Order: sequence, then structure tokens, then C-alpha cells
Amino acid sequence: MVTNCSVRLGRAAAARLQVPWDVVITAEEAGFYKPDPRPYRLALERLGVAAGEAAFVAGSGYDLIGTAAVGLRTYWHNRIGLGRPDGAPPADHESRNLDDLLPWLEGLR
Repeated sequence: MVTNCSVRLGRAAAARLQVPWDVVITAEEAGFYKPDPRPYRLALERLGVAAGEAAFVAGSGYDLIGTAAVGLRTYWHNRIGLGRPDGAPPADHESRNLDDLLPWLEGLR
């Protein structure tokens, strides 16, 4: 999880989701707000994986700027159909829901 929250709020939000996160990176911890590439890079570093071995599920079109800068494949969960922000590259996959996420990760879509 990479979030623009403080450490306290980011950890609290992550805990509410009841998902066993391997890494929670906050803007406060990274020293930069998304879409700066440094929070995404810090997440990859903490996970111990290269960008080409990972994927990012974005909740904001602005994430596309940062994930592209570090080479992360990105699924944009564009739930209300917003336009892509100026300067943001296209997502590798975009959908209003997460129905395609697992097939996309498995390379089926």
C-alpha cells in the first residue's frame, strides 16, 4: 500500500481493511507525496522486488504519473470514470471495478 497519509493515519487505514499488507508506505515516511516516484520506489525496495516483477492498483489517475516513472504496470480502478490527468500516461488496464484485476494479473486480459 502506498498512500499520501501520515504514518499514523496510513497504518490505521491499512488495519481497517483487514488485509495482511506486506508493506505500507506513507508520504510522511517517504518524504514525498505521490505522484512523486519516490514513495513507489520505497515500496518496491521494502518488498525486495524490481518494478517489472510488481503491479500497482491505482485509485487515482495521478498515480499513473508516479508508477510509469518507476516502470510499474498499473491497473487503474477508475470507479467513477474520470478523465486521465494532464501528463499522465495511460494505465496498463483501466476499469470501473476490480472484476478484471485477477485475470489481468494472471495475464489473461
